[in-house]
Amino acid sequence: MDDKHKQLPDLFDKSFRDIVKAFDSFFDESIKHVHDFFQQTTIPVEVFETDRDVTVEAYLPNVSREQVRIDRSGNQLRIRVDERQLREVKNEEAHYYNRSHSLSQRERVVTLPFAVAETASSASFKGGVLTIVFPKHNSTIKVIDVDDQ
Repeated sequence: MDDKHKQLPDLFDKSFRDIVKAFDSFFDESIKHVHDFFQQTTIPVEVFETDRDVTVEAYLPNVSREQVRIDRSGNQLRIRVDERQLREVKNEEAHYYNRSHSLSQRERVVTLPFAVAETASSASFKGGVLTIVFPKHNSTIKVIDVDDQ
């Protein structure tokens, strides 16, 4: 029986193990991307108001200015972040090469609480904080006092 066992090819030789490692790596990377997809968070935003302005602050750590796009339609403000990632792994000993490219987008739509001027606005990006300032437009909102009864 030992002679027959020696004649069979060893299924777990180095090349087979390399193939198994490549499959494991493929599935591990796929699962990471699925996990990242479901773990995406919204962009944290705070809105401040003064007598003259409405200020929107979005917190975007580890993001560059080139990744940010701001659109406005009426009283809706959309902040979008495009994230690209290129990953390359080489192992010449194991004859292994893996290259992956991913693109993801996060966005947040904010409804501005007051009418703002159509043309005048400013935006700045510093230290991972995007600050957008809109001058208020003539607002028709009136404060109504509530009586105690």
